[in-house]
Amino acid sequence: AAGRISNIAERKWKNRCIAITLMLGYLSVHAAYSIIGPFFPNEAAEHGSTPLLTGFIISCTPLCVVILSPIFGYYIPQLGARFMLLSGLWLVGGSYILMSFVVSMPSGWVFIMFCILLRLTEGVGSAMFATSLYAQLPELFPHSVGTMTGFMSVAGCVGFAIGAPLGGLLYSVGGFKLPFLTVGGFCFFILFPAYFLMRGSGCKRQVRSFRTVVKLLSNFIYLLLVVANGLPAAAWGFFYPTLEPFLSSQFHLDTKQTGLVFLSLSIMSVLCGPVIGKLADKFGSRGFTITGCVVSAASFFLVGPAHFISQPQLWITVVATVIFGLGSSLMFVPNFKAMLAIAK
Repeated sequence: AAGRISNIAERKWKNRCIAITLMLGYLSVHAAYSIIGPFFPNEAAEHGSTPLLTGFIISCTPLCVVILSPIFGYYIPQLGARFMLLSGLWLVGGSYILMSFVVSMPSGWVFIMFCILLRLTEGVGSAMFATSLYAQLPELFPHSVGTMTGFMSVAGCVGFAIGAPLGGLLYSVGGFKLPFLTVGGFCFFILFPAYFLMRGSGCKRQVRSFRTVVKLLSNFIYLLLVVANGLPAAAWGFFYPTLEPFLSSQFHLDTKQTGLVFLSLSIMSVLCGPVIGKLADKFGSRGFTITGCVVSAASFFLVGPAHFISQPQLWITVVATVIFGLGSSLMFVPNFKAMLAIAK
């Protein structure tokens, strides 16, 4: 009996360490995406990029995630979730360390093409890491899937939250290279505990029929949940290339102040993610998803704001970003458990 209690205690301790490691990895991957928000658009413009190309450079990462996540999800049983998770984290860290050197390249298409290539590489790594992470949650934490999804959402939102102000701060202290070297180095640091803790954990290698995937994607409710999950990510991708120029031109904010506005975009998600996950475990996800869609739509009317509501005011923009943080959590956190139930 004593040995059994000891094994249970050891398993709980290991699961907590795994949860913390996964959260730190998820945080670093999201920080890698958001850290460029306060300074990269202006730097890209100085190196000959247009606003359209800058938006494409920034959107390369989520574009890769959207396209490659289903493919990686299909091949997880063959490749192994641990291999995919570690490889994804390695690609994100490596691409960001290399990204720090693009500022030394010639302006124009050389700079633009290398930025696109490295952002695509980061997107491949992000897709591998996130897909393998969420594939392992039901096996690692079978009785608290919604809660753990909430905590992972918090980790991602914290990454977004600290990424923007940290990027502005590091850029003002050490220039273009320091933000990329910091985030890339942290990704490599997380690789070490992840390598040892994830041994024997997660999805077992097995072969799945492609018919299973087709059947799942033909389910209308499942597709609606996929769209509901994708809308917050698309909105985040919309904010980063557009909000920074809007804030600097309309309200004359510097990089540090812009970083603080980006911080407000995530703070509500950080506060509400675990609570929403707990409530979704208890009451289901439908009401939360519908509410999240309404709240997110309202925030987009306010962030400009729409011309029939008011003239541009800084406080309205900040409030709208906070509201969107709440709406994105309501849309994303409860859906994973509902999608998992349909998949089973």
